[in-house]
Amino acid sequence: MAIQRIVRICFALLLIGALAGTSVVSAAATPANPGDDFFLYIPTNAAARGPLQVLVTVHGMGGNGTSFCQSLINRAEQDGWILVSPTYHYRDNFNPVTVRQDDTELIPRLKQYIDDLPAKTGLPIRDKVLLYGFSRGAQIVHRFAEFYPDRTLAVALFAAGTYTLPVPTMNVNGVQTTLDLPFGVANLQQYTGMPFDAAAFRTVPFFIGVGGADDHVGDAPPAWNAYNGVTRLARSENFARTLQNFGVDASLTVYPGIGHDISGDMRGQAMTFLERQDFFATLIQTDQAIAHAFLSRAA
Repeated sequence: MAIQRIVRICFALLLIGALAGTSVVSAAATPANPGDDFFLYIPTNAAARGPLQVLVTVHGMGGNGTSFCQSLINRAEQDGWILVSPTYHYRDNFNPVTVRQDDTELIPRLKQYIDDLPAKTGLPIRDKVLLYGFSRGAQIVHRFAEFYPDRTLAVALFAAGTYTLPVPTMNVNGVQTTLDLPFGVANLQQYTGMPFDAAAFRTVPFFIGVGGADDHVGDAPPAWNAYNGVTRLARSENFARTLQNFGVDASLTVYPGIGHDISGDMRGQAMTFLERQDFFATLIQTDQAIAHAFLSRAA
């Protein structure tokens, strides 16, 4: 059984590599119900693909969900993923008060939309979602993982302007400081009804990317300087290091010469990371189903 499992894992990794550069014609993608702010894509033959994985993509300041996700639809189609891409009209992202107001409203709303998907689509859907975000959207997706780690399979993010550290306190210039949202998770229970689940959060792998030229002082909101660093590059490095020290499987990739943007190579690496997490989750679920069937038969 152990050898068979290793073989399946090796095959999955080879398949990821083979699919990474391919493209397919996507099925018709349609907005969600008129009047809401979510773009919903369902892959072809969805009902025959078993429990479906959801990929949530979140845009940055001034963007919109429909445009942001277009470059990912072919990959979602080939992987058999449902794609959810909300459009958000963010308030002032330099003001911690409005960032907290936005995120404590938008993130629970996003979770509710995901919770409603089985009834909305009539399809079986996996409990944990994949998350992908850029800039202000990168803030949303990593905070979703902190709000709801038990509903998060993996996170790929690029160039967040600010980060919420997964800690309640921090030593700032020799003073132990309480970190409430949006700086840390000390008062998270006030907004979710549950304290921060550190154990569940440690099981969520992170892919963090940032341009090597995304290092202009003044581009990142200064209210976070004492906790995150001064530039987006420094903040990404600090967040990755914080996650690693916290026990999270987190990687950081710095892309030389890239400013505040996502290149095709960056996007492809992030999607390959998410595909890998999906394959591993599928393998684990398959092994669990086999074990359950074996035990049921033995009983």
